[in-house]
Amino acid sequence: MRQPLATVDDYLVAAGSLDKALLPLGFLLAFCAQHQLMSQQFISQYAQQLSAVRLQEGRVSSLFAAHGAALHEEDFTPTGAAFVGQCLPCLAEDFAQTFGPDCYEIEDQWENYQQLAKVLVRRLLGAPVRQGESGFFAGLVKGVKKLWR
Repeated sequence: MRQPLATVDDYLVAAGSLDKALLPLGFLLAFCAQHQLMSQQFISQYAQQLSAVRLQEGRVSSLFAAHGAALHEEDFTPTGAAFVGQCLPCLAEDFAQTFGPDCYEIEDQWENYQQLAKVLVRRLLGAPVRQGESGFFAGLVKGVKKLWR
């Protein structure tokens, strides 16, 4: 039997109920679906649920619940699996920091998902580069500054 990367059981004690324990991993799975990090097999198997995710309809965690409330490496593309592996150790902390001490009391809705998605996108893409810190022009300016020293 395949070993899951994470399951709803990992959050059950902290959440206090099954429906609330679905939230962190449900939000993470929805984020992965929104950012094309799912395997072709997963996409084929859950086409209808993925359509609802793309349209941001229904509960955010419904895809995760439909998938058996567990995440497996083969659910993701190689990039997706690496991203999930990076996120899982800090997901509970990110979830709590995003939603506060009563984080499991939030509603399973897309407005709340968007708040966590802001944290997850930084994990996926890194912190945004401020204007003027990269690129050819910035390198040229740094080079000129060195010449004047």
